[in-house]
Amino acid sequence: MLYKKILIAVDGSEGSFVALHNGIEFARNTGAELTLLYVTNEVTLPLYGGVYPVGMANTTVEVKEAAITEQSHGEEILNKAQRRVDPTIKTTSAILHGDPSATICSYADTHNIDLIVIGNRGHSGFKKLFLGSVSQKVVSDAHQPVLVAK
Repeated sequence: MLYKKILIAVDGSEGSFVALHNGIEFARNTGAELTLLYVTNEVTLPLYGGVYPVGMANTTVEVKEAAITEQSHGEEILNKAQRRVDPTIKTTSAILHGDPSATICSYADTHNIDLIVIGNRGHSGFKKLFLGSVSQKVVSDAHQPVLVAK
């Protein structure tokens, strides 16, 4: 299959930069366009009773500050990723907000992506069982082929 549009999910982890390298090679060999996608974590206030889990923002101001920080972090990661892409490869980038796996799959569907490339953080054992993994969810939910880079 000839891939014309490749989505690479980046989050700043070593695995996502391995995925970036693989996606760049696919694009170089096929002439495909790249989309670099960073999905910010959602920061919200609790729904009930003003009880905040440890580490959660407890005021609207803190939520806004966390969102700004996350946006800035995403821009920094995308800039770092963009610098690694050969300038002859047509590349776009996007920062979206939401659940990472659902957002990646939705973006791929609405933008006619042919291949999703995503890194694997290598969780194992209980951590993998209880936390799951974005790459696993993308593999199971995507309508496109998914390359999980290790």
